Amino acid sequence: MTGAGQRLVRLLAVAALATVFSGCGIRPDSTPHDVPEEDQADLSGRSPGTDASGAERIYLVEPGDDQLLRSVSRQATSAAELMEALFLGPNATERNEEYSTAIPSTLRLLSTQEQSPLLYVDVSEELTDVSGQGLLQALAQIVYTGTELQDVDRVQVTVNGEEIAWPKANLESSTEPLRVYDYPSSVRTAQPAYPSLPGA
Repeated sequence: MTGAGQRLVRLLAVAALATVFSGCGIRPDSTPHDVPEEDQADLSGRSPGTDASGAERIYLVEPGDDQLLRSVSRQATSAAELMEALFLGPNATERNEEYSTAIPSTLRLLSTQEQSPLLYVDVSEELTDVSGQGLLQALAQIVYTGTELQDVDRVQVTVNGEEIAWPKANLESSTEPLRVYDYPSSVRTAQPAYPSLPGA
């Protein structure tokens, strides 16, 4: 084959490859699409593989300087059982792993009542003895645990039946039912850290 013929064969081969690769290219698409469930990020703060499902999680203070909350598994069949489990604090294994709780050991659960999407939790007066960051953590533990119950997204915490103006993470106080959004940075998330921007 002559030199010209070889060049022609090479050009045809390059053109064919370009056609194949252009068919595999990703075209820009500005329309929204649903993210497949298996690709969705977990923002719940639950530890993969160690937590139970449904209303079988309570939130404790994990070990470490951050003092963030982490869910751990428990067995509970009602709101009252779930809250009682929370008020008992970490079990022996969790204590060995240095989990703790901001909820006073003397705090008693007086009653619970579910009125979807609201959970009423009435407790003894020891909760009012807690202040500062400890109170924010204790309230976050109660709220995050309560909202583990199906169809519950708000928790009204009362003391001996009386409404209390509880502080939120933004340091505003309110007698309204509390949501997890009132304590947004209290729980360890499973979301990976965002990569740094190019050139940052």
